[in-house]
Amino acid sequence: MMMVKGQKTMTIDFEDIYASLSAQLTGNQRKLPVISSLGIYFGYSPDGFLRLSFLSSCPAPRLDSTKNLRVTQGEESKCVFWTCFDLLQNESKKVFFTFCDNIVESVAGVTDEQKALQNMKKRFVTWKAMFRKKSTSGIQIKEQQGVYGELYFLKNYMFDVYGVNSAVNSWSGPNLLSKDFVIEDTWYEIKTVGANASMVNISSLAQLSSSSPGRLVIIRVEQVSPEFSGDDASISELLKSILQMINDDAVEEIFLSKLSAIGIDISDVSMETKFNVKTLHRYIVDDSFPRLTEESIQIPGISDVHYSLIINALNAYLEE
Repeated sequence: MMMVKGQKTMTIDFEDIYASLSAQLTGNQRKLPVISSLGIYFGYSPDGFLRLSFLSSCPAPRLDSTKNLRVTQGEESKCVFWTCFDLLQNESKKVFFTFCDNIVESVAGVTDEQKALQNMKKRFVTWKAMFRKKSTSGIQIKEQQGVYGELYFLKNYMFDVYGVNSAVNSWSGPNLLSKDFVIEDTWYEIKTVGANASMVNISSLAQLSSSSPGRLVIIRVEQVSPEFSGDDASISELLKSILQMINDDAVEEIFLSKLSAIGIDISDVSMETKFNVKTLHRYIVDDSFPRLTEESIQIPGISDVHYSLIINALNAYLEE
């Protein structure tokens, strides 16, 4: 049974329930045991795509399809209206299952039908930006590592130290600020590198410049095969587990908006690339740390400074 928002005791595993469907169910759907003013169904569309549907007694707000997520809306009979979401790209199934989990959770326990329909619309609009047109080139492995590392650090460090809501609000990387996390009187800059990397690249003076001490976080990862069974090994898996840990609607919207702002298409197959975290080290960045700052470069005309740090030379600044 699915419980009211905030309790996060949802027991529906969308990957499992869709896997249990028989191909003979094409064009048919099954009802989910969700307490809501909307009827919620899963199954296949008549043309064979995975489908999640919402049944209401009044018309739902108009929603537009994306390239990868088709929306079909219509009236079956008097006071019987359907809103159906069909996944058009089979390789995006894991992200679709997370979408199902999140949009269903947004209407669970809502007994006012109009409010439930508005919740559904609001949640879909937030997700829509992330089901963009599929990139022809895909994102580079370094960009994948960077997003993966920030999400991994958010869940496995920031949530524990600062709490879920504050940690999500502190995530500033998607806003193109100089530090990835800024919270209370400190900050964190995340660098995710290969398992055997000897150096870490600093792409601007601002990344490690600050009047207050902060942390440089270096995460070493190894790209592994799709069969790797470790927890939270891909961006899509981290996305799902983070959403399950957020209990506040407003914070959930903020997180999804920030994820969209990164500019990555979560329906891209690269979101399923798997990584194994080998080490995570935090280094205290203060006045003694070997960094370049605006103050240390006094030659007029120099801008856009990039430099690299030798990782093994930073051991004196390692935080326990």
